[in-house]
Amino acid sequence: MSPALRLRTAAPHIARHAALLVGVVIFFGPFVWMLLTSFKSSSEALSFPPTFLPEEWHFDSYTGIFAVAPFGLFYLNSTIVTVLATFGQVVTSLAAGYAFSRMRFRGRTVIFVVLLAALMVPFEVVFTPLVTLLSQLGWLNSYQGLIIPNVPSILGAFLFRQFFQSFPTEIEDASRIDGAGVWRRLWSIMTPMARPMIGSFAILSFVYNWNNFFFQFLVTTKSRYYTLPVGLAQLQGENNTQDFSLLMAGSTLAIIPVIVVFLIFQRQLITAMSGGLR
Repeated sequence: MSPALRLRTAAPHIARHAALLVGVVIFFGPFVWMLLTSFKSSSEALSFPPTFLPEEWHFDSYTGIFAVAPFGLFYLNSTIVTVLATFGQVVTSLAAGYAFSRMRFRGRTVIFVVLLAALMVPFEVVFTPLVTLLSQLGWLNSYQGLIIPNVPSILGAFLFRQFFQSFPTEIEDASRIDGAGVWRRLWSIMTPMARPMIGSFAILSFVYNWNNFFFQFLVTTKSRYYTLPVGLAQLQGENNTQDFSLLMAGSTLAIIPVIVVFLIFQRQLITAMSGGLR
């Protein structure tokens, strides 16, 4: 094979690997920079021109973050809010998706279209009446105020509806003949088959609730209910960004649970993306 023909054959592979390398740099570059900055001193973190690797490795930022703020409490609050809100979103979206895809009731299509239209309404339009309602209920600075408004998920209901519509109806029809009711069919038959979708949606829901700064910032004004995004923002304001390595250490610790959840559910995510039942 001539060198020109060999180069022409290898060109698509080289281009694909180059594109993948650029994607890795774009997506993982900021995380690597954040991690390395957390090990720098305060002066080096803000030095210009910036350094990539720390001249001296400092680990005191990871202990100092717990000294300047109740970082453990922020972690606990984020864990409670995110886990419960994610569980609620998965359960309600699963049930709503099954209802819209399998059950026949009057106004089903109209209700579903209205819900989809609500997805186009930005949160900035509704946050004022929402916060007013939470204030009237006495739910500001409370776990229920942070969790319950985030339990319904229109996007989740849409995703599960589309997923259930791809299911063959023969298995469900057989269970209906055997006397299984709606809830029995949903939880005993459909739910186990929807594990890939449940895992992938759980990742999306977890990341959204873990990083939902704007809503959590509106609902909490007391530090005992601060979540990690709100706590880091308050810490940045108090320190006036002077200790940048401290903020990077806190941000690094805050992103670890997201990575762990992705590693746990990555198989379900890949299965759902590849077609689920096929």
